[in-house]
Amino acid sequence: MDHDGCVTCSDAGIPVRVISLAGHDALCEDGAGNRAEIAVELVEPVETGEVLLTHGGVAIGRVEAQARDLMLEA
Repeated sequence: MDHDGCVTCSDAGIPVRVISLAGHDALCEDGAGNRAEIAVELVEPVETGEVLLTHGGVAIGRVEAQARDLMLEA
């Protein structure tokens, strides 16, 4: 699956689904089931169930509906 990359370092961004929210952080899960706390200040407001693109523990964007559907099928 192709991922968007960081415009600064070209590393791949990782799509994750928001599981729960606590202030400016969200517990998120990737497609493999790995969970991590992600800072969401840059993309607020965020809702449970949204899919975010993350890099270095920070949400840097939202995944569009079409890409989100492809992620869920994989």
